[in-house]
Amino acid sequence: MAKSTKASGSQTELFSNDSDFLEADRRATSRQLRQDSIVAQHNDLIRARYEMSLLESRLFICLLGRIDRKDKDFLLCRIPVSELYPDEKVGGKAYAQVREAVIRLASRVIHVESIDENGRREIVSNPLMATCRYKEGSGYLIAQFNNFVKPYLLELQGNFTVAEIQTLLGFRSFYSYRLYWLLKSAAFHHETIKLELSSLKKTLNLEQRYQNFADFKRFVLDIAKHELSITDMAFDYKQLKDGRAVTALSFHLLRPAVVTQDDIKLPEGTQQTLTEVGLSLKSLSDIKLRFQQGGLPEDYLRFVIHYYQEAKKKGRLKSLAGAIYKALMTDQLRQEFQLWQANQPTYHAPKATHKTAKVEIIPLDVLREQFESLSTKGLAEYDTFEAYLDWMLSQAMYDMDVIDGKEVLVYTEPATDIPKA
Repeated sequence: MAKSTKASGSQTELFSNDSDFLEADRRATSRQLRQDSIVAQHNDLIRARYEMSLLESRLFICLLGRIDRKDKDFLLCRIPVSELYPDEKVGGKAYAQVREAVIRLASRVIHVESIDENGRREIVSNPLMATCRYKEGSGYLIAQFNNFVKPYLLELQGNFTVAEIQTLLGFRSFYSYRLYWLLKSAAFHHETIKLELSSLKKTLNLEQRYQNFADFKRFVLDIAKHELSITDMAFDYKQLKDGRAVTALSFHLLRPAVVTQDDIKLPEGTQQTLTEVGLSLKSLSDIKLRFQQGGLPEDYLRFVIHYYQEAKKKGRLKSLAGAIYKALMTDQLRQEFQLWQANQPTYHAPKATHKTAKVEIIPLDVLREQFESLSTKGLAEYDTFEAYLDWMLSQAMYDMDVIDGKEVLVYTEPATDIPKA
């Protein structure tokens, strides 16, 4: 009978006997990779300390690519072996490699270090996988993430980074994969990124390897530089020294144009949405420039995002990011937008009365961002924004309206009579 391997103190298992595998197969989902080809990770997980083989990292991405943004729990998923070899023919040797990758990934521990609001450091170490199973000849693996990584992969609200699945699966070095994520997580804020050598080696779990910097340069940095040269994180780097010893590295991103803090600002809430749907930095830069030049009205920008988000929900769209980018750069939906505008109710300011009342207009997307900020800090009294909004609308002083094509919440302070003269 085939063996069953279990990692002590965790849920991690490798099953290859018929009955266990068939039971897992019965419960597993055949969900495909995300149609928008985008995956996301919290930046704390990107900076976490761990090591994998290239095949393990591909398995990680294929499982990550099956997460839906609305998921609240991890699914047990089937992953075809062919997905782990995107540019190669799967042969007999591949199955032996997959078996080894499954065993190794099942035992991988992720070390996540974070800092709380009081500046105190915390490090948490836990297994990455809840289960990882493979049966020779089945043609697929069955895997599921450990609940430990929920805060870093599910219902992400901020401080996360997105990347394209095909870019990640194209790497042939695990260190290229790690450096890509590390650089991309900092690219929105910096064009030149400084990383302490000791910190970088710790993140890559290479503290005991490549003690000679020339070896680290040869087997890690230069390979990553070559592989990333055809991606949006192409870079050059400089060695920073203390005397003769290299102590840090300065990475300069070459393309595309990097978005900085002082760059053009899009209307509130739209930049985060465009990032979440997977627009590249170059595409986002193009949209910002068009907005600055006056060729992209705010109402049209919001209309296009909403229009294609709805089309995606109905299954009529393969690439959400591509459709939004094309419509914003070519006015593809201008006719639909004008028709939508014509059907919007006209807003009339309330007529003056003998009573005075303070009226406050709060854009709905601003209110949502405020709620999500409170929710992230554990300060929200309601589980969802919808529940919070329903409570507000149950109060007499709140109402919904549409002004200039935007949904807003209207707060009217209870009026008081003007004293008679």
